[in-house]
Amino acid sequence: MREPIRHWTQKNMPDLHGSYAVVTGGTSGVGFAMSAALLRHGATVIIVGKQASKGVTAAAKLRAQTGQQNVTFMGADLADQAATKHLANRLLRMLPKLDILINNAGVMMPAKRTLTRDGLELMWAVNYFAGFILTIELMPLLLRSDHARVVNVASIAMGRPHLTFNQFDGHDYRPWTIYTTTKLAQAMMVVKLNQLLTEAGQSVTVTGSSPGLAATSLKTISSRKTAWLMRMGALSFCLLPFLRQSPDQAALPALYAATDPNAQGVIYAPHAWRGLRGYPALWAWNQRPELHDQKLLDRLYRASRNVTGV
Repeated sequence: MREPIRHWTQKNMPDLHGSYAVVTGGTSGVGFAMSAALLRHGATVIIVGKQASKGVTAAAKLRAQTGQQNVTFMGADLADQAATKHLANRLLRMLPKLDILINNAGVMMPAKRTLTRDGLELMWAVNYFAGFILTIELMPLLLRSDHARVVNVASIAMGRPHLTFNQFDGHDYRPWTIYTTTKLAQAMMVVKLNQLLTEAGQSVTVTGSSPGLAATSLKTISSRKTAWLMRMGALSFCLLPFLRQSPDQAALPALYAATDPNAQGVIYAPHAWRGLRGYPALWAWNQRPELHDQKLLDRLYRASRNVTGV
């Protein structure tokens, strides 16, 4: 595994004219910052979000901030598998190819367990299965690109993720454990999909990233809809704002993974404070045993195909 150059920034991004990018969760926060950077470097960008009014406003804001017009909002509820597959079908009809897919949309620790219409716990549905569906369903577009990249945006969240295969409905609801486990599953699928693509001789590369601690609306102190641990974290960020980095800085690991010619099929995170802040670097999660357990990787892939039907 090759480390990124020191202090890699948006200035190091290549020219992206002629490239097409899809960013889920691209209407705000770190996803918005990713989308803006891709636009500034010439890519045609499709941002995906749930709320139409928010998405239209975000697209207009991106045009105004970057001076680039090639941005489109597409609405989809990524908690709904049928809606996610419908989004993929729309993109298949709309785009000539796909060079960059950033699976960035996420839900972080609701206070109460929520089941989707597919019978999945909400974080599993959005954080993991939506990105899996899009990656598989959009593969025909990715294969039309010379060197397509898929980026699964994971998390620096500490704790003890524990992957079992009877927990996708969150019946034993522990917000922190489920959140970290969905992010572990994203990282594991980076490894497994790269294995499959390499065996097939395809040029698509699946990578992963973590934004570190980002100053975004994903963390809130006032809402009772989030778990108490989230509210305590938000309080600490209010008291110690220097702990968090800007969305532009937090976007760098994903942008490196998505655009740099030297990026590989591994996971990148900020280099300092144990992955909390800084510039893109290799992440310690690359050494987690789950990412090297072939039987576990194979089982997760089979379970994912079974749950999503793709």
